[in-house]
Amino acid sequence: MYAIHTARTALLLMMLWVQAAQADTDCEEGYFALQQVLQQAGIEDAQATTLPDHPHLGINRWLAYQQQQAKTPAQQQQWIRLATEKAWQDQSLMIQRLPKGGDGPTPDTAQALLDRCLPILAARTDFSRLPQATVADSYATWLRAVGIYPLTAWLATGSIKNYHEEMRARFSQPAPEPHRQYVPPTAVGFPVAPSALSENPLQIPLPTAAQRQALLLNYAPVLTVADGQPWNQPGRIELDENGEPGVYTREHVSYTWISWTRYREQNLLQLNYQFWFSERPKSSWLDGYGGELDGLIWRVTLKPDGRVLFYDSIHPCGCYHKVYPVEPTLKKAEIDGDKPVFYPHAVADAYEQRISLLLTPDTHYVVRIGSAQEPLPTDSYGFVDADRLRALPRRDGQVGSLFNDNGLVSVSKRGERFYLWPMGVPSAGAMRQPGEHAIAFKGRRHFDDPALPGILFE
Repeated sequence: MYAIHTARTALLLMMLWVQAAQADTDCEEGYFALQQVLQQAGIEDAQATTLPDHPHLGINRWLAYQQQQAKTPAQQQQWIRLATEKAWQDQSLMIQRLPKGGDGPTPDTAQALLDRCLPILAARTDFSRLPQATVADSYATWLRAVGIYPLTAWLATGSIKNYHEEMRARFSQPAPEPHRQYVPPTAVGFPVAPSALSENPLQIPLPTAAQRQALLLNYAPVLTVADGQPWNQPGRIELDENGEPGVYTREHVSYTWISWTRYREQNLLQLNYQFWFSERPKSSWLDGYGGELDGLIWRVTLKPDGRVLFYDSIHPCGCYHKVYPVEPTLKKAEIDGDKPVFYPHAVADAYEQRISLLLTPDTHYVVRIGSAQEPLPTDSYGFVDADRLRALPRRDGQVGSLFNDNGLVSVSKRGERFYLWPMGVPSAGAMRQPGEHAIAFKGRRHFDDPALPGILFE
């Protein structure tokens, strides 16, 4: 029965693609049929959230916030365009995972439908009739309820305090001796300032592909490691014939994306650099933090003039949120719940000079921010768009995703999930997809919260 229904849906979709050339009204049905085909194929993506009853409008926390700021007709039309562009990007990645050799649509025919119909659906959208976008947080309230969260959060206070003391001590103790550094491609000249990219109704810095590349090149950090073990070398993610991921260090890469935040009535551009390691080796069989895959996400938040406001970092589990202020006037705010760790030393502005991140062996903690060291053995790393992780070729010829339907990397489960579950973070310690990074165990806070700088700083 399922096979018959799938075949009928695929047939309907193929017919509608033909009919769409004759009448625009078929775009709604064709696009709906495509969603059905993806659902029946089991293809989901935690980043591909859409507005309820409007699957042609993609949303995330930033776009949900911007929807509330869109007051004028020009702002509202820009919001619809941005949401449609996000849906196009999400759907374009998902259709690459359609099974090859089946009776259903191919990625090429599905792409043709997206290219034709999404602009039509966007043009027909009435902003005034749209529901308010909301994005579910990355916490499981039922886990906190079952785990008697008020009690367990209170009991966890001591452990969280010890963690902060340990991280602060790592910033002050003698740093490990650098062993090797990984440097980004050379930047040529200065990129355009974000203020020049914000001349649009919503005043959001929107770089072109070339401008984005120039920005990423200019602010990319040098990554310095303290030993030569293979699990401390950044590499490229690849999937085997079963869809299981591995990190291959024959090619050193950083997975990059841009994002935005809001601070002091301004929309600010952020540059994200993600490095993957094959594992965090366990220090003992009782080590609940070690396991397959580990990484670092380094984020640069720019002021409108292109200078750095602050850096922050997490591991791909959402753990170990650290903040590195650059702007001298920033003052740490009083933060409720689980606080990030603030770097206690002055940090250089990557607008003016290349900075270097020194990582501890095995744990991949950032312990120093400095300058690149010429005498060190040096390898180069390249850039890969982070969206590639959502549509990775497999060795069997199919296309898969690093992440499961819940936005987690299944092979990266950690032992800590067995005792941290009452904090409400599903599979605590597992690597996560952008948009799924809960960064506090006490309270609720997300790495991509548009208001995060206003929480961190006065």
